[in-house]
Amino acid sequence: MLEFRLRQLDETTSTNDEVKRALEAGEPEGLAVRALRQTGGYGRQGRAWASPEGGLYLSLLLRPQVDAAVLPTLSLVTGLAVRRTAAALLPAESADRVLVKWPNDLVVPLACRPPEPADAAAAQPATGQPAGGAAFRKLCGISLEAHAGGVCVGIGVNVVPPAASDDARVGGKNVPVYLSELGFQGGIDDVADAVLQAYAPLYRAWLSEGFAPLVEEYAAHASLTGRSVRMVNRSGEPVAQGVVASVDEFGRLVLCALDGVLVPVASGEAHLV
Repeated sequence: MLEFRLRQLDETTSTNDEVKRALEAGEPEGLAVRALRQTGGYGRQGRAWASPEGGLYLSLLLRPQVDAAVLPTLSLVTGLAVRRTAAALLPAESADRVLVKWPNDLVVPLACRPPEPADAAAAQPATGQPAGGAAFRKLCGISLEAHAGGVCVGIGVNVVPPAASDDARVGGKNVPVYLSELGFQGGIDDVADAVLQAYAPLYRAWLSEGFAPLVEEYAAHASLTGRSVRMVNRSGEPVAQGVVASVDEFGRLVLCALDGVLVPVASGEAHLV
């Protein structure tokens, strides 16, 4: 059973940077680095991630001995671990709202947004309302980087809103939602501990059996199933479009195209259409 060794920092450029240096130094699997603040945090594809106090900024050092074709599914496993964490920490009615968004986010449907005061518009973060008809608010972002013979897994969870005096905004291009808005009354330490406890058994199962045994659980909490999406690559160019049918055992998003053909997509971003 994997036991994490937690290293806590007040501030760093990025917990991912700390883990990548540890990978280069040959540190064994199981290091977890957490920081109260990041000055240069980033998420998937290197996108900047503002990191004021109030969020969980956590990176894991792993050295999985798996086939290269299996490795991308670790992002989905990580999403399930954080979703299990939310389910353990939130009231049942809120836990059911937390969904995994392929391939690397946890989201809450916009319709489940808690009531806001009449002057909420004036208090909106700089990101404003979701653009392009987006249907979700973002709770967690996940990144995976293969580095120096291992993998750095980055996890960022919005726990409580940052102080009003903090100019940093969280959530990138997405409107954030926070665990505290969903009924969580604990602290960030509680979230960190719960993530690590949820992660270890899932990781062990994935190492031995792959993603296939987890497909059903992932499908039960998938945000995109039945939705029409356009898939784009890193450059923003469209690569496929259709209605999401499922996620398969290889971690691919399976689309049903207009002609009824099933199209598995291994990488990219899904935009609702």
